[in-house]
Amino acid sequence: MKACKIMLFSVLLFELIGCSAPQTSENTNPLTQSQISSEPQNRFSVVWGVLLNTFDGLGHEMAAQRMAQTCRSMSPILNNTWIHSKRRGSSVLIGQFRSADDPSARRLLSDVRGIERNGRAIFPRPMLVRIDPRKRPEDFGEMELLRVRGSFPDQTLYTLQVEVWSDFGTGELSADQVREQAEGACARLRREGWTAYVHHEVDRVISSVTVGLYDNRSIDAESGLDLDAALIRARKRFPHHLVNGEELQEPIDPRRPGLGTRRQAPQLVEVPKL
Repeated sequence: MKACKIMLFSVLLFELIGCSAPQTSENTNPLTQSQISSEPQNRFSVVWGVLLNTFDGLGHEMAAQRMAQTCRSMSPILNNTWIHSKRRGSSVLIGQFRSADDPSARRLLSDVRGIERNGRAIFPRPMLVRIDPRKRPEDFGEMELLRVRGSFPDQTLYTLQVEVWSDFGTGELSADQVREQAEGACARLRREGWTAYVHHEVDRVISSVTVGLYDNRSIDAESGLDLDAALIRARKRFPHHLVNGEELQEPIDPRRPGLGTRRQAPQLVEVPKL
């Protein structure tokens, strides 16, 4: 495995990991194997837009609507301002594009940066962002990790990440190929009887394959030892973390490179919330 892939994946992993004590056991998972489909997920349509602002907390939708109305009256450039809302927050955007490389998207981004009032930019840091239009758990396919939020909308949950697929910015794999590889791996694990899930990043070409659901009863908070029989069984079955189908080598101690490397183990990662 190339050193750059190790470094890039380490950054990804630290972003995804947010746990020392996970939360609901695979044994308590309400989804039975008869309810789980192993078919590849339907492709979803994402759009790119220029992000103007975000709102969260109580009243986020109303705050976003007020801003959108103000924007539309401010400049003809902002006539097509629109709102993307989910349960936890709302975004105000302008424009919808199939790709961030669309010349029209770049022109709009430049135009938005040029909007001024009293000689000062109104939107000093607009950015192109990728938006997934799906808002509810039932909008996601049967294999997708966010589907479980239909049963656990607010509970902090963790899952064991056993495999990741990505092009790591090389362009060697398309976004569709990355998703297909991850979905294929997930389907194989489900055929083996594992409660496996796939999660596709919206703004990056990264797809992960995970196993089980766990909570703070699954690991001892002081020792870090696994307490859940399902988690122990999963770690035995998946002793090494895979990246694009290969075992990932990581430094034994980054401060002491002379100690060499070891195969990276799967990691518990937090299940995203909608």
